[in-house]
Amino acid sequence: MASRYRRWHLAAALGLGAAVAACADPIAEPPAEFVAVRRAWAPGERAALISRIMTNHEYVFPYVGDISAMAPMLYADSESVTVLVANPALAASVTAPLAGGGAGLSMFNAAWNFVALKLTVVDNTNAPPDTLFWHLAVWADPIVGTNHGFAIAFSRATTFNIRPINSTNFDAAFGTAGAAAGEFHLGTGTLWLDDAGGGRYQVTSQVYPGAFATVTTGPFLGGQQRAGTAFGRVANSNFVRSTGAEAPANFTVSFDYRVTPLNATEIVCVFPSPCTTNVPGLVAALRRGALPDSLAARVPWLAARRAR
Repeated sequence: MASRYRRWHLAAALGLGAAVAACADPIAEPPAEFVAVRRAWAPGERAALISRIMTNHEYVFPYVGDISAMAPMLYADSESVTVLVANPALAASVTAPLAGGGAGLSMFNAAWNFVALKLTVVDNTNAPPDTLFWHLAVWADPIVGTNHGFAIAFSRATTFNIRPINSTNFDAAFGTAGAAAGEFHLGTGTLWLDDAGGGRYQVTSQVYPGAFATVTTGPFLGGQQRAGTAFGRVANSNFVRSTGAEAPANFTVSFDYRVTPLNATEIVCVFPSPCTTNVPGLVAALRRGALPDSLAARVPWLAARRAR
């Protein structure tokens, strides 16, 4: 049954994905390197994954920090999970130049874990209060637990299509305009970023039908979280090494989940109370070098260190 389940969803992702690509955007782009498919959990797999993420603090992402304790909500579906598989529609020659000038395909592979987040912050420090919306697709290496990637966008709309991704401009706007994307390997201190390399971050739909539960630990302490799914893609995002020395100097990230959604969690925080940290805004300011040390100390994860 699981085998038929997987094949059906892969066919749907490939067939319907081609139709979406054909009608949704006039800009010609090569097929994504990976596409999302849904499969049944193996016996004991979900519990083991959640336990490992929480025990080893494997979900520590730029702009949001350590959300490892949210693993049970991110993987709330006890029947199935979304994973990425290599896209057979990708051109046979992977050495051909890619959009944005990428020298090669993604550092990650289909074994990595991919999830989505929607972060809503009600900022009561402004008059009148302002509501801020960030959307993320994030990925983590299950073998080297300190390798993490991200795409983040600021949008007041539920759906958006931002091109090009520009991490420098995103930080310059204190995280309140545009999109950023990159990958960080803590073991080597290497950070790759897309700075107007031609990449696209798109969310076509997101739904959060789960019941809200209080966040009891981590950077969103005091907020509310609920489970859902998100559809979209990160397309032809050219990551260029910004800090560190790990090879390669640049690579391209491209994965499509417009047909089969990623597991997702919505987080809602009211700032400055009960949530005490407006996390993405602080990180963008920190990376820009615009925070005093007293505030910078509240954003401790290395991936959000000061601007390069």
